[in-house]
Amino acid sequence: MKKTFIYLFTLLLASVAFIGCDDPYANQFVAEPEVNEQGPVQSAEGFTFALGSGVSSAVTLTDADLDAAKAIEVVKATATPQLAEGTFLRYKVEISDTKEFNKSLPLSSVSANNAATINAADLNEAIKTLFGKAPFARDAYLRITPILVDGGTNAQLSTRPVFGPISVTPVGMVIETEYYLIGNLNGWNIGNLDGHKFSHSGNDVYEDPIFTILVPSMLDGEGNGYFKIVPKSSKDAASWNGVLGNPIDGNTALTGDLIVENSQAMRVTEPGWVKITLNMMEYTYKIEIIGEVPQSLYTPGGYQGWTPATAPTVYTRNLDFKYEGYIYFKEATEFKFTSAPNWDGTNYGDGGNGTLSTSGGNLSVAEAGYYKANVDLSVTPHTYSLTKTEWGLIGDATSGGWDNSTPMVYDPVTKVWTVTTTLSNKSFKFRANNGWAINLGGNLLNLNYGGDNISVAEAGTYLVTLDLSDPAAYKASLVKQ
Repeated sequence: MKKTFIYLFTLLLASVAFIGCDDPYANQFVAEPEVNEQGPVQSAEGFTFALGSGVSSAVTLTDADLDAAKAIEVVKATATPQLAEGTFLRYKVEISDTKEFNKSLPLSSVSANNAATINAADLNEAIKTLFGKAPFARDAYLRITPILVDGGTNAQLSTRPVFGPISVTPVGMVIETEYYLIGNLNGWNIGNLDGHKFSHSGNDVYEDPIFTILVPSMLDGEGNGYFKIVPKSSKDAASWNGVLGNPIDGNTALTGDLIVENSQAMRVTEPGWVKITLNMMEYTYKIEIIGEVPQSLYTPGGYQGWTPATAPTVYTRNLDFKYEGYIYFKEATEFKFTSAPNWDGTNYGDGGNGTLSTSGGNLSVAEAGYYKANVDLSVTPHTYSLTKTEWGLIGDATSGGWDNSTPMVYDPVTKVWTVTTTLSNKSFKFRANNGWAINLGGNLLNLNYGGDNISVAEAGTYLVTLDLSDPAAYKASLVKQ
């Protein structure tokens, strides 16, 4: 005989909100979530809910879980009141990084047998979205919305249990903070790699997994250009364990995969500058053969006797044919850019409207001053620009705060900007023209545009110097008086 429990089901429906069958989650009534951090079982309106077997202990996801679309049970009803025949539970599942659920994500789920399962790949992506891409164990919280389904009617329970924390470790590559180049260019000496460290932004390596290095040549004296990649842990241990290569020994492809197990050396066959880029989230590499690039351009002119060898230079830090540097013109004058410390290289003159020409006349400045010079040989026609600058200090360590610069004075003999001023034990930066378009900060021995604020360890009167004469590394100093 068909049994229905009409009276009990009516009582249950009195505590829930009815929802249209087209969208079971629209216009739903919900109460504040109930959190039970003391155990994995919670009761609500005659039901007892428990964490599913898939998350009742720490979860460490694997590539195999993702590939197989593994189903993970996240919640189940371990006890229910007697329901009308054909009535069953459906669940809405959410995940958050806190029990307050200020930031949460929905998880697609499949409900069956009074339980709900989610896909391992969805859980993996949710954890990385909430916490970042690092493959570390994370404590997350699940919020469950139970819904009674009876034919075409959906009724949501007024209580939404919150379970947690649950521990989940997402799938991801291990990324170290430093990588080094080893090969024929440095004699395969794993104990001496400091001169061949890859550059990185300094941000979280899981948010920015890109590492780059520029080297003048990958070849040794015999024309061999084999190389591998050494992570920091291997370098520190002077061990070949963990060194990265690719599956093919002597691979000359310009792109490829990096592996650890049975790794082989990649190979560069051409001379000249080479740029190598690593994507450690994808474990891939890219080689760019740049070739011969003049790292500096000289700026001879009437202001210094038209002598290239003693002229100021502009410099390309990235070997991208984009040059920059500072030039002090003591008077209105004419000048040129040249690729050599003599007149035997390529000489660049005025091509009109901010362009350069190898057959053009002299360039010129209309008034004396300290100019920021930029040259771009990566475009056609080549271009240049000059910006006159006056430098100063800005920051809460200075008397002008972050609003007004403290002016510095340029000395053409020492080629540095200086000021003697009182500084508090806060921070400051250098900036040009009392504005933020050109500002320098960060390491005093290698200042960068837009770099970090410079801290003053102890309040006092300081002689502050700014030396922009070497475009390869802008420097500054603080000397307490």
